[in-house]
Amino acid sequence: MPKHRFAILKAGTAYRDVRSRSGDFGAMFIRLLAEPGEAWDVHDVERGQFPQDPARYDGFVITGGRASAYDSLEWLSRLLDLVRQVHGRGQALLGICLGHQVLAQALGGEVRPNPLGWDVGVRELTLTPQGATHPALASSPRPLCVYELHRDVVVRLPPGAIHLASSAQTPHELFSLGSGTVGMQGHPEFDAGVIRSALTKLQDAGLLPAEQGARGEATLLHEPPRDFFRTWLRQFLRSGKRRDAA
Repeated sequence: MPKHRFAILKAGTAYRDVRSRSGDFGAMFIRLLAEPGEAWDVHDVERGQFPQDPARYDGFVITGGRASAYDSLEWLSRLLDLVRQVHGRGQALLGICLGHQVLAQALGGEVRPNPLGWDVGVRELTLTPQGATHPALASSPRPLCVYELHRDVVVRLPPGAIHLASSAQTPHELFSLGSGTVGMQGHPEFDAGVIRSALTKLQDAGLLPAEQGARGEATLLHEPPRDFFRTWLRQFLRSGKRRDAA
């Protein structure tokens, strides 16, 4: 039996050119987080592929995607139910971008379109007082920054959640709920190439003005601390315990 088993709940698909270069979202997270001797299963929940026995896993990662957490879609409804089950069991649960928004929506918070529009590029995070004393974040690099690619934001955190960080355009960048659930709006799994591809596609589709795209491109001179996020999130996910091993 693997020493740890994790599930990636893939809630979207990367752009074709990104997939050809870096793989899809599941591959990105495995490259960032996996260690030898572990099992990592990718479930394409956007296409209705869900774990048959969620209790088998030590932890879960919910990826980004193009849907909104408040959309009326069958697979999203199932994902929200699964989040509530996993959170209730105390298994480790990490949500990134759409995954972060799904955690908030499922557990009593609220997600809406950001009136400031798309946020694409590298953004500096501002730690809250609780974030500044968080065991992992207290020793984080300064400034702490992350890749962003999103239109929706969490406007209200779930009851009992601890607000850990914000940014100039996003009020809730990081939150935790209990010891086993963490939501993160930014993308620790991305590289600058993913953001450049998104900037091009959003501008070509008329969704992002050229001036805003240029500002986003300029932020890519700042590289987020991938090793810090890898170390923190690996440790967080391994704090969980699958139920069949209890």
